[in-house]
Amino acid sequence: YATQQAVERGEQVVVGVNRYAEETTVPAASVPDYVALAAGQRERVAAARRRRDRTKVEKALASLRSAAASTERLMPVILDAVRARATVGEISDALRAVWGVYRPA
Repeated sequence: YATQQAVERGEQVVVGVNRYAEETTVPAASVPDYVALAAGQRERVAAARRRRDRTKVEKALASLRSAAASTERLMPVILDAVRARATVGEISDALRAVWGVYRPA
């Protein structure tokens, strides 16, 4: 508390706060249009889903579910799913199908 008071009185120098601080104000950044950003992202995901090989994705997700049910290492299988162009949501859904969702007691 005493230190803060000394800074405010100018007795203790804090560069950028009470000495050598910029006098000009920085204009505030404009708020992005989140609705438009979300719509654009949904369209990009839909386009990616149209371009990918659905058979490869399904095979990769089936392998992921199988690995999740066993003691097999998951990272290589997850990377295969990513390479097949599975989305994060699809990968997460595959893991949830095997493990379920954590619910605190």
